[in-house]
Amino acid sequence: RDAIKGIKHSDGRPKFVMLDAGDSGCLSVVTAYLNPELGLPYDDIDLQHQMLQNHWYVSGYKMSLHDPRDEETKPLFHDAPPNQTMFRVVVKANVTRAIMENLVKCFHSVVQELDDLGPGFSSLHHPKKTKTGHKGHAC
Repeated sequence: RDAIKGIKHSDGRPKFVMLDAGDSGCLSVVTAYLNPELGLPYDDIDLQHQMLQNHWYVSGYKMSLHDPRDEETKPLFHDAPPNQTMFRVVVKANVTRAIMENLVKCFHSVVQELDDLGPGFSSLHHPKKTKTGHKGHAC
């Protein structure tokens, strides 16, 4: 958690916004999302994909749902837009210091890779499905 909180953007602002309850009174799950104030061309799903290249599965999610009644994408939370993404890392009881050090190293490496690729990820975020006019169907 502290390692993720410590990752900064080149202008000194935090790269991530923490969502979990912190170091006390919470589960062994770290949840966060990329700081939207930074206007990054990649999201937490891109982070998930890049972490997987380093053999880490960091679960990425969109904070929205698709309502089949009106085919609208709706936010899950009142204080986040429907296109907001997030990620989580589950820390198991049997994790070792060496494993956690590798995870932190991979986070730093992946964030640098994403920053270096910059707008290269923007083409991945265009809608892949379009409405067909038939409820519940998309092509």
